Amino acid sequence: MKVLSWNCNCKFRDKYQLLDQYNADILIIQECEDPQQSSDSKYKSWAKNYLWVGDRKHQGLGIFAKTNIKLEALLPLSNNYKLFLPVLINNQYHLVGVWTKSASTLKKGYINQLWNFLLENREILDFSKIIITGDWNSNAKWDRKRSEGNHSDVVEFLKEKSVHSAYHYLQKLEHGCERAATFFLHRNIKKPYHFDYIFTHKSWLNKDCSFSLFKPTQWLKYSDHIPILLDTKNSI
Repeated sequence: MKVLSWNCNCKFRDKYQLLDQYNADILIIQECEDPQQSSDSKYKSWAKNYLWVGDRKHQGLGIFAKTNIKLEALLPLSNNYKLFLPVLINNQYHLVGVWTKSASTLKKGYINQLWNFLLENREILDFSKIIITGDWNSNAKWDRKRSEGNHSDVVEFLKEKSVHSAYHYLQKLEHGCERAATFFLHRNIKKPYHFDYIFTHKSWLNKDCSFSLFKPTQWLKYSDHIPILLDTKNSI
């Protein structure tokens, strides 16, 4: 199973073709428009199998899959987590698309949204067959800003479930010690951050799997984020 996540920085209708060459089974795209509400006929035709959530038709969170893959909403959508998309894949795998956003208070924004989502749904989610991926807008370097529900709290919660960041697990790196970035402020190569993640159960992170961060020199013309890709080598 090949899973690709990307914050496309809007206008995905002009960018989806860029990802076709990677032949991903599932795409998790942040800041994309709803195909059903799009006036672009080619984009609507391309998006044959997808789920989407968002407040604005031009800027939401979409999960797109190959036509042989069954996608079903796993949980009722909540106003508390408007840009989270929990999905059941082929009646067996759980996938949570994530795009954390700012809020009226620090305790309600960004990584705290994911923290509360996991706590509220821990009895429903199957952590042995799960992928949690997207733009978290978070890094362990910012832990000091939050007393509870910070990045390291989320990482530790998932670690107890044997769920890990593919990049960190395979590279044997601690969070906050990343050697590569996924986001570049104002698309400036000199302002790198690691904000985007693909977490999954460690049983899928074996010697046969692979994780890729795409080259910023090729992708910053399209977005301030670069795509990330996990190939678990598992069949769906």
